[in-house]
Parts: sequence; structure tokens; C-alpha cells
Amino acid sequence: MEEKKVRTPQRLKTKCCVFPGCETIFIGRGKAKYCDEHRKAKYRKELYKKNDNEGEAVVIIDHAVTYATSMTRICGLDGCNEEYEITLLPRLYEYPNFCPKHRNQHQRSLFVNTSDKDNND
Repeated sequence: MEEKKVRTPQRLKTKCCVFPGCETIFIGRGKAKYCDEHRKAKYRKELYKKNDNEGEAVVIIDHAVTYATSMTRICGLDGCNEEYEITLLPRLYEYPNFCPKHRNQHQRSLFVNTSDKDNND
């Protein structure tokens, strides 16, 4: 016969809220750090915030193609005149605005900084 597992009851402890500026004392269990007010969703950090610059990374191309079609575009970054090829697909209207070298924000900022230094010299 199998023995039942015995769970030790969690003990309630008097704790102090660790939210900045809040010194409320509450009764909590185990790892509880925040009072009832600061456990609410509006006080949690947003881990996955969208960048404000994400809108410029894509361009909306309104088309009526019914099959895959290739199209050549020029990079949308000022100072970069490199051409790149995109494939227009049916029912898909958002396409990259930048060439593959400048697709991420870090590469775009590096390009702008180096081109500014070249213009100053």
C-alpha cells in the first residue's frame, strides 16, 4: 500500500511590501513580496514592449497579384542606395523597407552614425 504524501502547511508570515515607496505590512506566504494592491496587473512591468520605430521598418504595398512576383526596391535608409529584391505574395501587404544590411535597428543606427562622421570630415 502506498503511503500518502504529507504536505506541511505553509505558514503565514508578516511581511513588508517591496514595491518602491510602499511600506505596507501584510500577511503573506512563502515568496510573497507585494501587498494586495501591488499584485495587480497595472503595477507589473511590460516585458515585451513594442518599439516605437517598428512602423518605419515595414512598408505597405497595396497590390493585386494572385501569384508570387519579384520586385526590386531601394533601401529606405537615407544615404543607402542599395537595391534589394522582395517577393510580392497574394494577400500579404507588409514588406521590409530596408535592405538586408539594415533590417535591424542597431545596423541602421551604426550606418547613420558612420555617415554623419564622414560628412563632418
